[in-house]
Amino acid sequence: MTEPLAPPTANRLYSWRGVGLVGLCASLLAFIHFATEPTTSSAADTPGSKAKEPTIGGFPLFNQWPKQNPDAVLVLTGQTFGFLQPCGCSRPQVGGLERRGMFIESLKAKGWPVAAIDLGDIYPEKPANRDQGMMRYVTTLHAMREMGYVAVGMGKTEIEGDILRLLSGYALQKQQRPFTLAGNAQAVVDGKVFKREDYFPGPGKRSSVELIEVAKIGKIPVGVAGVVGKSLADAVKTKKLDPAGALDFVPEANTLKQAVDELAKHPMKPQIQVLIYQGTSKEAAAVAKAWPQFHIILCQADGDLPPMMPQKAGNTLIVHVGHRGQHVGVLAAYKKQDGFDFRYQLVPMEEFYITPGTEEEARKKNKVLPLLEEYAVGVKKDIRLGKDYPRTPHLAQINALGFKQPVQLTYVGSDACKACHKAEHDAWGKTLHSHAMEALEKKATRPTLRQYDGECVRCHSVGFEHTRGYEDEKLTPHLKHVGCESCHGPGSGHVAKPKDKSLLPLLSLWKNPAAKNPATEKLPDVAFMAKMAKLTEFERGKEKVPAEISRLITATWNMCGKCHDHENDPHFDLYKYWPKVRHTGLAPPGGWPAVVPKK
Repeated sequence: MTEPLAPPTANRLYSWRGVGLVGLCASLLAFIHFATEPTTSSAADTPGSKAKEPTIGGFPLFNQWPKQNPDAVLVLTGQTFGFLQPCGCSRPQVGGLERRGMFIESLKAKGWPVAAIDLGDIYPEKPANRDQGMMRYVTTLHAMREMGYVAVGMGKTEIEGDILRLLSGYALQKQQRPFTLAGNAQAVVDGKVFKREDYFPGPGKRSSVELIEVAKIGKIPVGVAGVVGKSLADAVKTKKLDPAGALDFVPEANTLKQAVDELAKHPMKPQIQVLIYQGTSKEAAAVAKAWPQFHIILCQADGDLPPMMPQKAGNTLIVHVGHRGQHVGVLAAYKKQDGFDFRYQLVPMEEFYITPGTEEEARKKNKVLPLLEEYAVGVKKDIRLGKDYPRTPHLAQINALGFKQPVQLTYVGSDACKACHKAEHDAWGKTLHSHAMEALEKKATRPTLRQYDGECVRCHSVGFEHTRGYEDEKLTPHLKHVGCESCHGPGSGHVAKPKDKSLLPLLSLWKNPAAKNPATEKLPDVAFMAKMAKLTEFERGKEKVPAEISRLITATWNMCGKCHDHENDPHFDLYKYWPKVRHTGLAPPGGWPAVVPKK
């Protein structure tokens, strides 16, 4: 999940000096920790023990901030998309609720008064299982409560996940922070309008979806309002994002006026006002111009990598902190005679913030870790591996059914390939692929039980996402780990009829069946791959590679990338990895046997 940081500047810290309160009024993340060897010198041998504290542009965090403690500190996050922890299959990675919790504790340890606010989009974008998506959402909110979050917004993923269903898992259980803020939400059922307060009842005196929340951070009252912007409100209608088909939104201008009025007359008299705005940065800039009462607007990120510096619109700071919980924004307020001096720092959640100590010690230090373990136990208990995750036919299975005499393909396991492909099987047995499930069974610790989580198992087994693929260790033990059929597809047809040439293309779907030269349908030799591995991306682009070979490399890379993607293995490079798993597929001496040898 690592994202490259923006190019360094002289000082990646930003200050808005002399911005007084009067002036402002006039004019604010699929997941696992593996105890594996670090892949770079910045990773910790023991979690949190040796990793260096992040620096930005070569400067320490909070460099050149005033020496005295801030009067109030806001930790700003958003668009976590259900990412509880980094995958952990490759290190170092960035993000995770465990690290966020440790980071916030590190700010409190400085004596800083801290509270947190989240934009929303806590629910996963496309959960493989809706119940598991709900569990991620609820787990994240419980973790946020332990971290000291005041409020969260209502994002696109919450709406798509059925906001009423999600609220029932947390907000309706108990009146507690963080409160969901989306003041312009309402509903229309059979032509009848239901106000927010009526459509979103709460377990106590307040609605489960509110307009504002006020909290005292240190001695500074901070007011928070939340609305859904026009672009998202329109998308809910035009794209029918709400499964219930009832959710609707009052024009944001009406709600913003109400929010400003309610904050102004609130008995705590908030001195800093924050708007959770579920809209684009362009929309947020227009809001800042129309409603300069808000000192900070937290809005959607324009890209995965957040900007180091908040956007300024008049005297309002517009903050967007990016995706998947990889970064958090820290906004500090220093009280002056005529208002506040604001300072901002974007912080990557690197391995420095992994909780140190043994697993038992870490769970006592970090309140997030027991919640993650509870989540893992719940997944094992309530979501069945072989039954509750969607399965689709593999392309080879679809194609085989189109034969003149349809063939039902199924997965047979890597040992079924050994009789004819002994050399390839032996080479596979020396790779990490051959015991991939052990990473989930023996190395996953934060949380454990990952071998029962389909979102992890899909990349540590054979055919989990496809018809007749891996179900669980009891029903399909021969499909544990990453085997031959993980790349070549279900092989029952080839095992039964190894000489049937009509079946052979189904085992190498990345090849081009129309290629005139068979040599162009094999990856280049190890020497070429090793040469490319040493080159930079720019240098690789200057190498003369035949179009067909380039196409094959891209197709193979994309196939590997289904698991070795940017989230789970940010360091994956086919040129570097291929020599580790290389196998020829060439016929053994004497040719292929006419009949499959018996075991």
